[in-house]
Amino acid sequence: MSMSEKSVHSSLHQIEQQLADKNPALLQAFRLYHELDQVAYEMNLIGMDDSLANKTSWSPIISVLGEPSSGKNEFINQYLAGPTPLANSDQIGAQFSVLSYRNSETSMTLPGTAVDGDPRFPFFHISDRLEQMDKGEGRNINIYLDLKTSNSQKLKDKTIITAPGFSFHDHQEGVDLLRNHVSNLSDLVFIFFDANKFTIDDFKVTLPPFLKHAANSHNPSKFIYIITENNELASEETIANWKHQLTKLGLQAGQFISLSSSTSPQEALEQKLSNIDIESAYRILSNLEEHITDFEDVIVHEVTKGLVRWKERTHFTLTLLLSFIALTLVAGEIQFGLVAILLDPFIASTGLFLLLTALVPFHLSSSKFHAKFIMKDLEKRQHELGLTENLPALFTQNMTFWRIMLPTTTPVAWTKEVQETLGMILTRAKGLVQSLNNSFNSSQSTSSISSSETFLNL
Repeated sequence: MSMSEKSVHSSLHQIEQQLADKNPALLQAFRLYHELDQVAYEMNLIGMDDSLANKTSWSPIISVLGEPSSGKNEFINQYLAGPTPLANSDQIGAQFSVLSYRNSETSMTLPGTAVDGDPRFPFFHISDRLEQMDKGEGRNINIYLDLKTSNSQKLKDKTIITAPGFSFHDHQEGVDLLRNHVSNLSDLVFIFFDANKFTIDDFKVTLPPFLKHAANSHNPSKFIYIITENNELASEETIANWKHQLTKLGLQAGQFISLSSSTSPQEALEQKLSNIDIESAYRILSNLEEHITDFEDVIVHEVTKGLVRWKERTHFTLTLLLSFIALTLVAGEIQFGLVAILLDPFIASTGLFLLLTALVPFHLSSSKFHAKFIMKDLEKRQHELGLTENLPALFTQNMTFWRIMLPTTTPVAWTKEVQETLGMILTRAKGLVQSLNNSFNSSQSTSSISSSETFLNL
C-alpha cells in the first residue's frame, strides 16, 4: 500500500471512529460509501487511494464570505472566543482559510498544501480542479489556501472557512471555483457586506455568478446575507436598497440580517448556528443519495454521450473512405472499364479480402484518433461538473477491438449487476433518513423546521 493510500485509509478510519460515537445513521451512511467506492473502483472511476466519502464533509461546515472590513472577522473571533484572534482584520487577496481545532494553546498557520492533501478537509485535491481549469494553476494552491488551528471548543466538531469577498482578484477564476466548491459543501454560508465602504456597483461583475450558483443550490436557504453599518441603528432603507439591488443581480432566496455597531454578530447569528448539527446530518444523507444517482444520471450519461459522438465520428470517417473508393471505381469504369475486370470471381474475392484487410486497421486507427478528442471533451466536462470521478478512464475501457467494431454505446462497465448493486445501496440510503428522524427528539425537529422556514424571508 502506498503512502497516499495509507493516509487516506487512516483518515477514513478516524472519521468512522468519530461517527461511531456521534450518530448511528451517519455511521451507516459512511459504510455505504465503502460499498459505493467498490463500484466506482470496478468502473475505473477512482483509484485505490481515493474514496467518494471524501466528496462530502462529515462534520458541519460554516463558510463566511466578505471583505476584511465587512464584519466577518469580528464575527468569527467573537464566535470562537479564543485567546488569539484567528481572522486578521487586514487579510486581503484570494486567500481561503480553513479554521480547524487543535488541542494546543499555540495556534498554527499551515500552507494550502496541508489542506489539499488531507481528505478530512473540504478542499481535498482541489489543486487538481485548479489544474484542470488552467494548466499550472494547481501549483499555486498556497496562494488560495491556508490552514489555521485553534483550541476553541467551538471548532472541536465543526469547520469554519473564511473566504474572500467579491472584489476583483488577479486569480478570479480560481477564487470563483473555490467559493462555489465550499458553498456547495457548507451547511451555512454567511455573506457579509459593508454598507459604509462598498456599494452594490462594486460587485456587479463578480457577484451575479455567485448569486446564480446559490439559486441553483439544493438548499438556497442556507445563504444568509448580512449588511453591516457603523452607526448605532442600521438603516432599514439601506437594507431594503441592498436587498433590491441584490435581487436585480440574481438573488432568489436567502435571508437578510442587519448589524449595527451596537449589535453583537455572534448573538444575531446564534439562532442560525443552533441547528447546524441537524442540518449537517441531513446534508450528508442527501449527498449520499445524490452521489448514488449521479452514477447513472451524470457519469454514465456523460460517457454515453461521448461514446455516441465517438461512434458517429468514426463511422463518418469510414463512410468518407468508402465513398472515395466508390468514386474511384466509377472513374475507373469510365476510363478503363474496371467493372468487367472486377466481375471475375478470383479478382473480386481477392479485392474484397484486401479491402477488408485494409479497412479494419483503418477503422481501428481512426477510432483511436477520434477517441483522443472525446477524452479531452470528457475531461473538460468533468471539470465543469465538479466531478472527482474519472470520466475519461471509464470511456477508455470501451477501446477494445470488439467494442470498436460493434455499434454499442453503453459503457462496458455499466452492467446489470452494477445497476442492481447501486439500487440496493440507494434503498438502504433512503432508509437512513427515517433512522435519522428517529434519532432527534420532537422538539429538535420542530426547531429545525422552524429555522429552515425563516431562512426564506425575501
